[in-house]
Amino acid sequence: MSPVFSIVLCTYNAELYLDECIQSLLNQTFSDFELIIVDDGSLDGTLAYLGKLQDPRVRLFVLGSNHGLIQARTRGFQAANGRYIAVMDADDIAAPTRLEEQFRAMEQGGLDVCGSFHTTLENATGKRRTRTGHSSDSDIRALLTIYSPLCNPSTSLKASMVRRTGYSREYTHAEDYGLWCDIAAQGGKFYNIPSPLLTYRVHASQVSQVKQQAARNSFHKIQSRYVVRLTGLDYVPHSIPFGQRKHIAWTFMRILNARITGISWSANYQIYAEFQFRRNGWLTIPTRLERALAALWFTGLGKCNRPTSGASAGE
Repeated sequence: MSPVFSIVLCTYNAELYLDECIQSLLNQTFSDFELIIVDDGSLDGTLAYLGKLQDPRVRLFVLGSNHGLIQARTRGFQAANGRYIAVMDADDIAAPTRLEEQFRAMEQGGLDVCGSFHTTLENATGKRRTRTGHSSDSDIRALLTIYSPLCNPSTSLKASMVRRTGYSREYTHAEDYGLWCDIAAQGGKFYNIPSPLLTYRVHASQVSQVKQQAARNSFHKIQSRYVVRLTGLDYVPHSIPFGQRKHIAWTFMRILNARITGISWSANYQIYAEFQFRRNGWLTIPTRLERALAALWFTGLGKCNRPTSGASAGE
């Protein structure tokens, strides 16, 4: 019988953190899963550690040489037998109830993607900080126009959606953001569980740290594509003078709230802020007031556009 979850874990020179990561997965309160580990050409002791794992739920795939995250994770997705696919990074730690809570949320909510809040762990100092954010489908799809409101390794996805969408090789070092935008553009449903179900380790050797320029380039390409698909506009939120905001920003916000109903005031506030200049000195107070009033206006507009049938607005 196929498992409910396929956990896809890609490893590359991960020996230092791997045991804590894998034990957090094997000790989940929800045990109906397979753990697919794809090693992407590790040169340290990662393979020696993986070879000692005795749990029958573990399936190991060794690529032999380094191919990059997109190819490694795609290999894991292809091997998955579960109804849902849980993504995990080899240096992070899952809360014991992660799969149990995500299974319940996805089954009850008919979700395509379910993430959670998380705790960051500064590797150099040991400092921990709980990171919250936005939970609703409307807020997540709207905020994708300016950043990713999902903690990537906290997410679980419907396997059928993963196979239909998958990663694009154009999205190097921003592949997860690209996947979320592609799923959202296809009408996928999102949710963030508002409790920290993952400890996200922050350290200098992460790809997100060492490949920042390539990641930014990919991000801007994905962002522009998503905004066009969502709104039909050929620009993304960026700092512009007040005189231009009265037309450009308000047009963007009006269309966004018409296409996605139920966007919260705080999400509208964040998105509108991208059209403003920061560090305005004495103008900070009127800038924030403008932002707050604009968010209030568009939140009200979104409520007026809400379908009366109870169905959520699609793309």
